Amino acid sequence: MNAREELAGFVTLQHLLDRKSALKHLLVSLPKELVALQASGESRRSALKEKHERREALGKEQDTLSREIDELREEREHFRKQKSLVTTMKQLTAVVSELDHVETQLKTREDRLLAVMQELETLDGELAALERESPEERAAREAAEAAWEAQRHEATLELQQVEERIKEVGRRLGPASFERFKRLWNSRRPHAVVPLDGTSCSACHAELRPSLVQQVHASEELQYCDTCRRLLYDPNTIAPLP
Repeated sequence: MNAREELAGFVTLQHLLDRKSALKHLLVSLPKELVALQASGESRRSALKEKHERREALGKEQDTLSREIDELREEREHFRKQKSLVTTMKQLTAVVSELDHVETQLKTREDRLLAVMQELETLDGELAALERESPEERAAREAAEAAWEAQRHEATLELQQVEERIKEVGRRLGPASFERFKRLWNSRRPHAVVPLDGTSCSACHAELRPSLVQQVHASEELQYCDTCRRLLYDPNTIAPLP
């Protein structure tokens, strides 16, 4: 195998590895549409959690207020009975003062209980709406998930083909050349074999020596960038193996 054939094999392997990397990224990267739908779902779940926590706190407050109101009503009844039994103006004034105090506390708690119950009713409606996925949302989510699964399936099949093709090219190159490529790629991954960019290296963008550019064009031997030590090739004369 001459240098041109070996270089063509190396270019093929580089292209295959680029595609393998892209496919692997595709397999773990959710489509933007699905990401947006999941973000919307996450936002809804966050709102649900917040409202459930608020409802739990209001439920506890409702229980406390109900208990305190019952106690205050009993206390009010006690002072009402006392009021009917007093015999002096001084006693009456004291009982009326206590009764007014209880009435004020009772009114405050009853007003707060009404507000809590109204907020609970509103929360229950909001929770019911948040917990219910609309037909449009469900259809969009299911369509995006189906498309994603189909895309993953196709990418998985192609990835298998790419890996088989890498092995095939490795066999075609032979053990020595294939091992040479693997050492080069491991030291310069993910771009070990790069095309010329005019008279520059397309990887590090260093300007190449004129004589090196000519040697790359000739493709009689493997030529490397003086700066980044990546293998260079002329894309106009070297193409991937068919």
